[in-house]
Amino acid sequence: MINEEKIYKPENDEDIRDFVHRVIAEQENREPLHIVEQLVEIALGEMKDRPYDVNIYVTEVRMKVTLHHKGRPIDSRMVWVMGDHTDRVDYHSDGTNDGWILTIRRDIPPLFVTKR
Repeated sequence: MINEEKIYKPENDEDIRDFVHRVIAEQENREPLHIVEQLVEIALGEMKDRPYDVNIYVTEVRMKVTLHHKGRPIDSRMVWVMGDHTDRVDYHSDGTNDGWILTIRRDIPPLFVTKR
């Protein structure tokens, strides 16, 4: 089975919140993805008015939101909080003086263990 990745980019001046909501709404299995909206909201609060680019990558088994921003890094405690509420969060320098890349990944279905 080939698991093709679809790449989404915001339309014109689309607000990032609207963009993430739109992409999630287009997914067949959207219920486990709603937490991503909240995590993006946290990231935006940390980034304040810093310039950023956003892309969303979706396959049948995962959604990844990538925010590339300039300026001061996001507080590491907030990155830890975001990581505690989804399947994976990666945050690192893009190799320039002031560029950073935040990736939020949500698996479909989410990886979790239930009691029997």
